[in-house]
Amino acid sequence: WGCCSVNQIYYLAKISILNPEEATSILFSKGWSVTVAAMVLTAATCISTILAFIPNPDVSEEIRANGLMFSPISTAIIVLISSYLAAFFISRGGAWFGGVANFGQILSVMAWTQVLQVIFQTIVVVVLFILAPLAGIVQIGFVILGVYILISFVKAAHGLTSLLMSGILVILASLFAFLGTGIIFGGVINRLLS
Repeated sequence: WGCCSVNQIYYLAKISILNPEEATSILFSKGWSVTVAAMVLTAATCISTILAFIPNPDVSEEIRANGLMFSPISTAIIVLISSYLAAFFISRGGAWFGGVANFGQILSVMAWTQVLQVIFQTIVVVVLFILAPLAGIVQIGFVILGVYILISFVKAAHGLTSLLMSGILVILASLFAFLGTGIIFGGVINRLLS
């Protein structure tokens, strides 16, 4: 992460919502290597996954016992695999739309959006303890905001002309990433069960 203070993270988070193009420029000015982006993505994914399991640990245990949900560790692994594949497909697929971002830049975008997810999940957990019924609504709002921010960052990173084009790219890349994750994760589970 380098020399980023809490104030710089707060500022970048605020700008990510208010002006994603400027935020993308600031993020890229940090000069993250693929290794740094991967470390940030991995740490943020683990924290975000833990936060996502806080609201209903009893229900989560019951659902997991019936095989309908994964543990926090396997969930984090699935999210990480999907994120790396999505970064690959967004960087490669962007060229079809005239985009210019490379894998390292898109991985940085994915890492930063996961950091934002940690911030959003933390707010949801705090709201959960203060006014539980409101937490679900806040969570839905943050999911929508997160998708908008990701699409906006991809648009800015690739230099695309429209959010629609960026949205199509993100959707297609995500579909390929989920398919790839399913194949990878399915193969691992199949080998473990054999």
